[in-house]
Amino acid sequence: MDDDDPGQVVGPRWPPGAPDDLTVPIITSSEPVLGPRTREHATASQRWCRPFRAVWNALSAVVHVVVLVFKIIHIVLALAVYSMLLLPGFLRMIYYYFFNKCVVRGVLYGDKPRQRLDLYYPPSSRGAPATTEGATYPLVIYVTGGAWTIGYKAWGALLGRRLSEQGVLVACLDYRNFPQGDALDMLEDVNTGICWVLRRVHRLGGDPDNVTLVGQSAGGHLAGLSLLRQAEQAASGRSALGATPSWSPGCIKAFVGVSGAFDLVGLASHRGGTFRGLLDRILAVDASGMSSADGGGGGAARGVVQGIVTTAAVSASEVAAAATLSAEDRDAPPPGGPAVPPALPDIEQGGGGGSAAVSSAIIAQGSDKHGETPLLRSPVSSSAPGSLADGQAPAGAAAGGAMAGTRRGGTRVPAYDALSPLEAARRMGSDAAALLPDVLLVHGTADKTVPCEGSARLAEALQAAGATRPVRCVLVPGKTHTAFLLEDPMRGGRDLLMDCVLGAVLGGGEDDPAIGGRVYSSLCPGFLCTAAGWVCPF
Repeated sequence: MDDDDPGQVVGPRWPPGAPDDLTVPIITSSEPVLGPRTREHATASQRWCRPFRAVWNALSAVVHVVVLVFKIIHIVLALAVYSMLLLPGFLRMIYYYFFNKCVVRGVLYGDKPRQRLDLYYPPSSRGAPATTEGATYPLVIYVTGGAWTIGYKAWGALLGRRLSEQGVLVACLDYRNFPQGDALDMLEDVNTGICWVLRRVHRLGGDPDNVTLVGQSAGGHLAGLSLLRQAEQAASGRSALGATPSWSPGCIKAFVGVSGAFDLVGLASHRGGTFRGLLDRILAVDASGMSSADGGGGGAARGVVQGIVTTAAVSASEVAAAATLSAEDRDAPPPGGPAVPPALPDIEQGGGGGSAAVSSAIIAQGSDKHGETPLLRSPVSSSAPGSLADGQAPAGAAAGGAMAGTRRGGTRVPAYDALSPLEAARRMGSDAAALLPDVLLVHGTADKTVPCEGSARLAEALQAAGATRPVRCVLVPGKTHTAFLLEDPMRGGRDLLMDCVLGAVLGGGEDDPAIGGRVYSSLCPGFLCTAAGWVCPF
C-alpha cells in the first residue's frame, strides 16, 4: 500500500498472528509513519533553517561577549574611581605598613610558598613596640579575603592598625591563592598558620587564654571551615577534610566572620557565569583519590556522590611527619633566616611584605561557662573527650595519606558541598558543636559580592547543631562588601567592625559603652568615603 494512500491505517494495530476474538487492540505505535515525500519535505525544512540557526547562535555568542566586556569595563572603571576616592587613606596606610616600627612583616610560619604572616604590636608612648618579657596581649589571628585569587596579608593592615592601637596583638596570615593553589592548599596554609601562632603565643607576647579568630570574605570561608573541621576532627578522632595540620578549637575564644562566603552553593548560584567556572576550579578536589582513600581507610571517606564530593578523609601526611619531630625541632627557626630584631625575641623573621542601625538577625544564647570548652595552651592537645594529643595523627590518616599521593591526578570535581562551611555546620554533630567557641557573624545587607543570607543560614545551622556557646548574626542595613574593612575605618568616628571584634576580644558586646563608645581618627575625608561607597563595585 502506498504511503500516501488515504486508506492507510495508523494508530492502534493488531500484531501479526493475533486471534480473531481479540477485541482489545495492542497499541504498538501512535505516530504515523513518514513516507518518502514527507521525509524529503522535513529534510528540506531542516536544510532551509540551518543557516538561520547558525546565524542566531553566532549572534548570541557575540552578544554574550559584548555584555561580558561591558561588565568587565564597568567593574574596572568603578574600581579605579573607588581607589582614587580612597587614595588619601591608602597612601597613609602604605606608609604605616612599610615604615611603622610596630609592624613586623614577613614572619615565616611554614616552608611552603606564601606561608608568611605580619604582626601588629601595640605601640608604646615612644612609638616603638610595647613588648616586654611578661607581656600578654589579647591576640587576634586574622585571615584576609580576596576572592581566593588576590588575597594578601597586607590587606589586613587597617584592621591590624586599629586593633593594635587598642592594645591587641594581631597576626595577619597570608596563604596561597589560585592558581598557585586550590582550596585545600589554602586550608592547609590557614591551619598551618593558626597552629604556628598558637604554639608560640607566649613567645609572641600574646595571651593564650584570649585568642580570637577573624576572617573576612574568602578569608572568612577559610577560617570558618578550618574551625568547623577541627572541631569535627577533635570530636570524632578521625581525620576531616581541610583539618591538616590539627590544632585544638578549644584554644580559640571567639570566631568573628565578616562578610564571609559561608554558603558556597548559594554563592555560585548568585554569581554564575565566568565566576562560576573559576570557582569550580578553585574548589576542585580529586575524586579518584578520595575513592581510593575510602577503600583503604575503612570508611574514613565516603567518596563521590553523583559527581559532587560530600565527605572525605584529608591528607594527614604532614601530621604524621610532625609527630616524628621533637618540640625543639618544630619550634626551631628555618636555617639561614635573617636575624631577629631585639624587640621581638624568638620570632622567625622572613623577607619583606609584598596583601548605625544594627539588626540582630539571629541570637542563639548558650551556656556562658567558659570552662566547658577549656582554652588549652597546646594547640594540638585537649583534655576533652575525643580530642587529639600533641603530634598525634587522627584515625584515618593512612587513608588521608593515600589520597595525598593522588590529589593532583585523576578526575577533579568541584566540591561545593564538602568545602562549604554551611554544609559542614548542617552535618555537624552535637559533640563537635559543643567544642566551638563564641561565634559572631557580621554582614551588610547591600553586599553585592557575597549575599548576606549565607551568614544568617550558618548561624541557624550552628544553633541547630547544638552549639553551647553564643552564636550571633548581625546584619547591617546598607553596608557593602568592603564597607566594614575600608570605607568605615577610613572615615573615622564610630567603627562597627572594631566594636564587634573588640567586644569578642574583651568579652563584652558592641553595645557595651566601654567598647561601643570608642571614636577613631579619620584617615580620609568623610565625603570621599561616602562617594566611594556609592561607586563600590562590590
